[in-house]
Amino acid sequence: MPQIVSAVGVTKWNSNSNNLWLPVPELDVTWTMVNAGPVAISFNLSVPMNGSIVTHLKLFTGTTGTVLTSTSVVVGNTAYAANVGTYYTTLPAGMHRVILEYRTNSGFSFDPGSDFEAARLQVMSFDQ
Repeated sequence: MPQIVSAVGVTKWNSNSNNLWLPVPELDVTWTMVNAGPVAISFNLSVPMNGSIVTHLKLFTGTTGTVLTSTSVVVGNTAYAANVGTYYTTLPAGMHRVILEYRTNSGFSFDPGSDFEAARLQVMSFDQ
């Protein structure tokens, strides 16, 4: 059976438009693998944009964080942005952590109570 760990954005927050990489609030998942094995990491961030936004995953194996540049998703010049992606890899046994980061030069307010706004980060590991 796979191990499934999820994080869902349930709190309102405002973006920082400084165009620096920042963690998406609440999208932070930590899990432990007993054995090495395949892992699937998926994410979604849907926001009212009126500009552009870039997202990517940052994976920590132990204390070392690595930006997974192949997971970058850019959405721009649009009223609404839906950044969605999935990353497949094999990880060693031990503790791991993944976060979703965003970068924008536009301001927006995230409200999970709106029917078109959502934030999710999910890990499925097969280490048993």
